[in-house]
Amino acid sequence: MTLITDLAERIHALGHADLMPVAIANAKTVILDTVGCTLAGTHEPVVETMLQTEGLATPGQVSLLGRDTKLDVLCAALINGAASHALDFDDVNIAMGGHPSAPVLPALFAIAESQSVSGMDFMLAFIAGFETETRMARAVNFHHYDLGWHPTATLGVFGAAAASARLLGLDAHQTALALSLSASLASGVKANFGTMTKPYHVGHAARHGLMAAKLAQNGFTASLDVLEAKQGFLNVYNGKGNYQAELITRDWAAPLDIVEPGIGIKLYPCCDSTHATVDALFSLQKEHGFEAGDVESIDTRIHPLRLTHVDRPQLRNSLDAKFSVQYCAARALLDGGLTFGSFDTAAYHDPVALSLMGRVNAAPHDDLSLTRPGNYLTEVDVKLRDGRQLNKRMDRPFGRHADEPAPAELIRAKYDDCAGRVLSADASARLHDAIMALETLTDLSGLRTLWTPSNDMAA
Repeated sequence: MTLITDLAERIHALGHADLMPVAIANAKTVILDTVGCTLAGTHEPVVETMLQTEGLATPGQVSLLGRDTKLDVLCAALINGAASHALDFDDVNIAMGGHPSAPVLPALFAIAESQSVSGMDFMLAFIAGFETETRMARAVNFHHYDLGWHPTATLGVFGAAAASARLLGLDAHQTALALSLSASLASGVKANFGTMTKPYHVGHAARHGLMAAKLAQNGFTASLDVLEAKQGFLNVYNGKGNYQAELITRDWAAPLDIVEPGIGIKLYPCCDSTHATVDALFSLQKEHGFEAGDVESIDTRIHPLRLTHVDRPQLRNSLDAKFSVQYCAARALLDGGLTFGSFDTAAYHDPVALSLMGRVNAAPHDDLSLTRPGNYLTEVDVKLRDGRQLNKRMDRPFGRHADEPAPAELIRAKYDDCAGRVLSADASARLHDAIMALETLTDLSGLRTLWTPSNDMAA
C-alpha cells in the first residue's frame, strides 16, 4: 500500500457518523465565512481581469457567487476560488500556514450545482477535504512554507481533489488517482504575494482539484507512489529528510483537524501574519489608553517564517498594503480597526499613515524557543512620547484555536459586512440562515438563488 492509497481509503471510509456536532458546527461557520468573503471579493480586479481573459470564463450552468453570471464547472471553480481569496479575509489553519476552505469550497459548490447534493453529504466532503490538506501540511510544514511554497495552493489542491472525489461518489481507487494527479497540479510560490496572482493560486487549486477528480472518474491514470517516490511530491517539494510522511495518516480524524485545533476566523482583511501585531497593539492600547499620535516608535519582532512576506516598509499598491505589517500596524492604530476601506488607494497614500508607518520597525524574533504551533510568535514594543515603554507578546492572534474562538457576534458581523457589498440585508440574512441549517437541506441547488443579485432584486 502506498501513502496515496492509504490516504484515499481513509477519505473514502469517512462517514456521517464520524462528524460529531462540533465538526458540523465548525464546518458551517467556515462555509458561511468563505461564502461571505467570496461575495465581498466577486468584483475585485483579479476577478474582473480573469473574466475578461479568453478561456477562463466559458459559459455554463454554474453560478458565480454575487454575480448574475454562469460558467462551466471548472471555470466557475476557478473564478469563485479567486474571489474567495481576493481580499485575503478567508479562514486560516495552524498546520497549513494558509487558508483551508477557499481551495475546497468552490469545487464543491460547482458540483452541487451540477447534480443533486444534500447538505450532510456536502459537509462530509468538505470536512474530508479539510482533513486531507491539513494532514498533508503536518507532514511537510513548516519547511515547505519556509521554502516559499504557498501551502493554500500546493496543499489545497489535494483538499479540493479529496472533497470533490467524495462528493462525486468516487471509490477509493479513483480517489487515489485524483490525489496522485493533484501532485502534478500543485503550484504557487510566495514571491507572488501582494499581487493578483495570490488569489489566482486559490482558484487554480480549486479548479485543478475538481478536474483531477473528474479525470479520475473517467479512468485517467496516475502513479500511486507519487508522494514517496524518489522524484515524487515529498522529495521534490520538500527535499529528502525534510518531511514526516507518517503524519499524513497518523491519528487520522481522531480528532478531526476541524475540531482540534479547530477553525481560525480572520477578523481583519489583510495577511494573517500581520494579525498578532495588530492584536498586540490593540491590547496595549486598551490597557494603557494611548492614541496613535502618542506613539514615538513601534518595534514588532515576528517569527522569521512569517516576517519574510510581511516586512514591507514600502508600498506598491493596495494588495501590497495588506502584506505590510508596518502599514497594518499604523492603519489599525489610526482607525481603531482594519476594514476594507483601510486598504483603499487613498488610505495607503494618506501622509499621516505613511508617517506613522515610518516609525514601525519589523525584525525577526530572536527566541524561537517561545514558538507555539502555527509559528505566530510576535512581540511588540511601543515607545510613547511621554517616555512610557510598553511590551506585549502574542503566541497567536485571537480566534485561531478551539480554546480561543472568534466570538460568534464578530463572525456574524463580518459575514453581514462582506455579503452586504453585493446582496440586500434580507437576501444576506436568508443565505446566512440556509447555510447555518445546511445539515437539514436535501438539495443545495437552491443556494444559487440566494447569492445571485438579480434574484435578490427580484425578490
